[in-house]
Amino acid sequence: MKSVMESKVIKVAVAGNPNTGKTTLINAIAGTNLHVGNWPGVTIEKKEARFKYRGYEIHLVDLPGTYSLSNDTAEEKIAVDFLIKEKPDVVIDVVDSTNLERNLYLTVQLLELELPLVVALNMWDEAKAKGIEIDYQKLERLLCVKAVPTSAVKNEGVKELLDAVIETYEKKEKPVCVLHFEDQLEEEIRQIIKKIEEIQPVLLDLYPKRYLVLSLIEGNTSFIDIPITEELNRIIQQFRENMQKLYHKDAVTLIVEERYSIIISIYEQVVKKHPVKTVDITFLLDKIFLHKVFGLPIFFVLMWLLFEFTFELSSPYVDWLDETLSNFVAPLISQWLSSVGASDWFRSFVSEGVIGGVGFVLVFVPVLFFLYIFMAFLEGSGYMARAAFLMDRFMSVLGLSGKSFIPMIIGFGCNVPAVYATRTLENPKEKILTVLMIPFMSCGARLTVYAFFVTIFFTQHKTAVIMFLYLLGVTVAVIIAFILQKLFFKTESYPFILELPPYRLPTFRFVMKNAWIKTRAFLYEAGTFILATSIVIWFLLHFPIGVKKTEDSVFGHISKFIAPVFEPLGFGNWQAAGALMSGFVAKEVVISTMGNIYVGEVIEEEEEKIDIKEGIIEIGKGFLNANIEAGKKVLDIFGLANQQEEEEETDKSLIEAVRNAFTPLTAFSFLVFLLLYTPCMATVFAIRQELNSWKWTGISIGLNLTSAWIVTFIVYNIGKMLF
Repeated sequence: MKSVMESKVIKVAVAGNPNTGKTTLINAIAGTNLHVGNWPGVTIEKKEARFKYRGYEIHLVDLPGTYSLSNDTAEEKIAVDFLIKEKPDVVIDVVDSTNLERNLYLTVQLLELELPLVVALNMWDEAKAKGIEIDYQKLERLLCVKAVPTSAVKNEGVKELLDAVIETYEKKEKPVCVLHFEDQLEEEIRQIIKKIEEIQPVLLDLYPKRYLVLSLIEGNTSFIDIPITEELNRIIQQFRENMQKLYHKDAVTLIVEERYSIIISIYEQVVKKHPVKTVDITFLLDKIFLHKVFGLPIFFVLMWLLFEFTFELSSPYVDWLDETLSNFVAPLISQWLSSVGASDWFRSFVSEGVIGGVGFVLVFVPVLFFLYIFMAFLEGSGYMARAAFLMDRFMSVLGLSGKSFIPMIIGFGCNVPAVYATRTLENPKEKILTVLMIPFMSCGARLTVYAFFVTIFFTQHKTAVIMFLYLLGVTVAVIIAFILQKLFFKTESYPFILELPPYRLPTFRFVMKNAWIKTRAFLYEAGTFILATSIVIWFLLHFPIGVKKTEDSVFGHISKFIAPVFEPLGFGNWQAAGALMSGFVAKEVVISTMGNIYVGEVIEEEEEKIDIKEGIIEIGKGFLNANIEAGKKVLDIFGLANQQEEEEETDKSLIEAVRNAFTPLTAFSFLVFLLLYTPCMATVFAIRQELNSWKWTGISIGLNLTSAWIVTFIVYNIGKMLF
């Protein structure tokens, strides 16, 4: 029975060039089944999915985007190792139909691996709009593989692609076509194969013959696990010398040219271009967005609008979620615990440690969800890649390229993947310097804390305060990077080359799916990591057993010990110190820690009995009102509505406690320190893993703590002089 079930699993590898819509196609195929992790031993993102289709279990593995299988980059090494050693049942090669000639280079190399192959002609709709006609049936005959037109953004051709995968799998056939080089070169390759059969036949048992020989000639042998004999090395070297004499060019160039000769021949047979009278939207928009003078101001305006929309649109849903958790979920669970005779201690643990801890974080999920929506739109439209080019001239002053700005942009969402994204930086000094800058980028987790504080203290200037914090983080990072570059990292500027995708209008499905995947990751963290942290902090707050005042607990004693450090910054109370201490674990738990500290000190009112039916009706009404309020917020942003700011009615006990503990100036100082001090544990671990050095990890933490204290001290004292 087990063998039958195993035979029903199809392992499918998805390969393709960058910017071919591969990720979008995978999302269209896998849906919410997509799981994101890292490849073993490296920090390059790995996406996998398992799902059922036509009686099969499809195991989809997304290979890193590569232009070739030449084994020159980390991404290429991962792709080659997986294709050769894991031997997937089928490989999907995602190509850009608007740029078929360039994409076919990878296709030709995949054919050399002799694996069952299906070509996904993605962006088929864009190719047609540009007057590009591809005879995909003829392409199938020339390549001897299935070719399927697809449009990932429109979810077209996905079913046909999966059908082709199953058909290819069931035939159990490798590509029967061999794309021959020039006759003399082909004969030489055949002779080398014969020599390998005589000298080291085990190589032919382990690796595809043609790919093996061509890789030996090109010197790309890192995938070969056994030593090459000296005799075989001499034969390969002799071949290179013969080719140099015969063709007057090195063997590597010769092989590349032969591949392109095949590609051009195929391209000319299957592609026809028809004149289409269309305006080049990408060219026109680039004249605006990449303008030497107006490009950067436009970028900052877009960032301003991003945060304005994020905060204003999310606030009604934040209020609704908070009302639901505070006035329905928590009292209902507490009521049930009372009915079953639970002790006051256990009820406190559940309501404050579990529901309170996670609840204080979950209410800000709408903030992150809207942020991810707008970020996904900008990324999917092609604009974020151009932001890197805009910053190239600026980054070169720091000895960095615009490529370093891409991880920094990612850092606005989360510092952890941003650190991992530095894997694409080839220069070690540039990589270290970029990693040291990333923790200063204000991540989405910090935004939840900003949102809480600005709602209390800066009601009329929410966006301005948050935007200032984001810009301050970038400014401090730049100053530190400039100093480090001058003193320790005398790096040279390198030309920045990045393929700019055409401008596209991302589909609603694409934007929402990407936003949901990232929000889901946050929810998972809130439900596990943050929950565990909240519980630990609750126990520290209530230990020794029977402690009456929070300040007399273990947590209170530790917080009191470090509180004097923050006295010159304006918030030397132990509660603020404790919240920041917990923020080292995860910035999201700063709010939940404050909830545990402050709410735990509030005298509990007598509970009212919760009517479940009435409560559910009120939740529904509240959600409807939140939608209406969000619509008004949109109008208000554009000045089309003049709604009055209302006093917040949510989290009254915590809000009042925080309002009494801080002034607007000390609250702002607290946010500045929160922005700049040591990143969360996950980021620290990522830095250690990526740089493989505790030394640089320690330096990173030291830079953040030192700069946070100094900058906050300056901000607080300037504020005292002005106000």
